[in-house]
Amino acid sequence: MKKNIYCFLIDDDDDDRKIFGLALEKIDKDIEYGCTTNGIDAIEQLKSAKKIPDYIFLDLNMPKMTGIECLKELKKISNIVDVPIIIYSTTINESIIYYTLRDGAFDHIEKPAKIETLVKYLKRVLLVKNQEI
Repeated sequence: MKKNIYCFLIDDDDDDRKIFGLALEKIDKDIEYGCTTNGIDAIEQLKSAKKIPDYIFLDLNMPKMTGIECLKELKKISNIVDVPIIIYSTTINESIIYYTLRDGAFDHIEKPAKIETLVKYLKRVLLVKNQEI
């Protein structure tokens, strides 16, 4: 039986959250999707989460707490320590890749201009755990 995938996005931009949700829906309407607008709320939600996400997507440029600060804190939460955290940001460069991989990120995606590009990337990532999509 196919396992429903649960993706959790941490991003302060409302439009980016909507586009991400639409991209997941284009892949499979059964993919579960949760989100929050900042790292502080994400940490609180994930510490006490009844359902652990299969993937966490993390924006870097956010108020209250940067994505890099959030990544470091997320990696301290025992119930999600093994959940792949994918940096999802408008700015990805060699320095960001180096430091986020060092701090526990699984992968990176620069926010694309087209939803189709995001769909292609998400399909590739989500197929790692669930071959039935």
